[in-house]
Amino acid sequence: MSSEQQQANHDHLSQSSKETLTKANVPLPPLANFLRCYVPITRCQLIKTMLTYLFISDLNIYATRMSESNQYNNENRDAQGRWYELLSPTQVLTGPVPNNVQTTRKEHKKRTSHGNRKAQHKTRRRQRQRQEPMDQTIVEDDQLNNDLNISQSLSQLSISQRNPKKTKSTSQNNLSEQNDLQQRFKPHYLRVSDKILKRMLSNTTEDNPNIGKCLDTTEKVQLVRQVIEATNNLYYYGLQRQLWQEYYNMGMKEDVWERKITKSAAKQHRTCRSYGLPKHIVEERQKAIRQRIQHGINELQKYTIQLQNDLQQWQPSVDLNILSTAIDELVRRAQRRLRQEFDYKTRMLVFNSNDHHLITKFYNLRPDEEQIYIAKKIWQTIADVLKTKGQEEILRKRIYLRRLPNKYDKLIDRSLDYIEPTLMDDVLDKDRRASLSSRYFKTITQYKFDLMTINLDIIQHVIRVHQQLLDDLQSQLFTTCNSSLIQMIKDREEAMKQQHEFYLKYQLDTFFDEAPTTSNE
Repeated sequence: MSSEQQQANHDHLSQSSKETLTKANVPLPPLANFLRCYVPITRCQLIKTMLTYLFISDLNIYATRMSESNQYNNENRDAQGRWYELLSPTQVLTGPVPNNVQTTRKEHKKRTSHGNRKAQHKTRRRQRQRQEPMDQTIVEDDQLNNDLNISQSLSQLSISQRNPKKTKSTSQNNLSEQNDLQQRFKPHYLRVSDKILKRMLSNTTEDNPNIGKCLDTTEKVQLVRQVIEATNNLYYYGLQRQLWQEYYNMGMKEDVWERKITKSAAKQHRTCRSYGLPKHIVEERQKAIRQRIQHGINELQKYTIQLQNDLQQWQPSVDLNILSTAIDELVRRAQRRLRQEFDYKTRMLVFNSNDHHLITKFYNLRPDEEQIYIAKKIWQTIADVLKTKGQEEILRKRIYLRRLPNKYDKLIDRSLDYIEPTLMDDVLDKDRRASLSSRYFKTITQYKFDLMTINLDIIQHVIRVHQQLLDDLQSQLFTTCNSSLIQMIKDREEAMKQQHEFYLKYQLDTFFDEAPTTSNE
């Protein structure tokens, strides 16, 4: 193609572009057809042609949008002039509602009455003032306060403790928690069925094993139940009196009723944060317990007199002394766990007091910062060693007694959800299903104990590491501290071991009340 023809085509394209600019809303041909008409052009002219095409496309889009906007504005202005065409027939008769009227209708809402706010705040303040003494009691009945289920296992009464639900700690919940958890390890005989109660009475005495058969009516069982519950309450109040008397004696002896240290200091020294209670709290509790004991005595006397009068008419008859002995034995056995808990709290109170005194004596010797650091590290390491050894002893006893932690059971027993549907398939006969099920349960049980054995190896390795660290600290002790400081550090070390020994014995005696027993049979 000659240069004249190319120039003519370019002029033709420029003229077409100008016409398109004057008619912005004229539709454009597709890009392929647009380029097909002008194939014989140079590369520079092709680029100019494509840019021109894109510019025209953008211009068309802009023109279309402007046209739609003008149309919308015209319709809007027309609607404002003829508002009646946009309203319903009812609105045409009544006229448009002004904006201020609509706003007034929205704001005109019936307000909810909340009562006298000033009186409510005053009532809440009085409630908080009454709760302050209750909030100050730190561990009064920390583990003495939840309901128990009474069940009969062979010839021995067994008590299983329910796990308390963890709730958010608030001042309002503290008061209700004292009531809900007041009798955690105390049995409640009013909730036991008649059948179980008669069996429990029969198993507690050898003189008259058929004592339960004498309780052949609901009235007789209910009367004996009231006597048992009154006896149980009286024994429980007696244990409470002993515990609070220990609080009182310690406060009078030390002339310090409540000791508290900061949380960080307790963590650094591996000791309890507080022990003891304020004097007014102790005296209030002692007064309340004395009133409860007197009420319990009156209640027991009332039911005992009623029982003595009714026994003369019972058929078959039962001796009052035998029945009273059976009731006392029943209550005594059931409160074994309760007595252990009270004894534990009393002894731990003494241990905590002695521990704080030893720490105070150490600081009275005025050690420097390096000596304080060495002493803290030694006490921390000893506490870690004792804690890990306690875990080892509990795990060894679990393996020996074949009592597994609930975490192992819940984690591994989930596999039953997958295997049980297969075992219940109809194609398996009864003998084959029993054989496969036995093999499966034996494998699962062995797997659980293999995991516990691995856990035991890990604990033993941790103990060795802690012990090596303790030996290194002991060697530094002789180079940094004098004989008085060394003796004081060792005295507290010995006290920590004695306290842990008592704690571990308590845990081993009471830890397995709820642990499930696993058998390979």
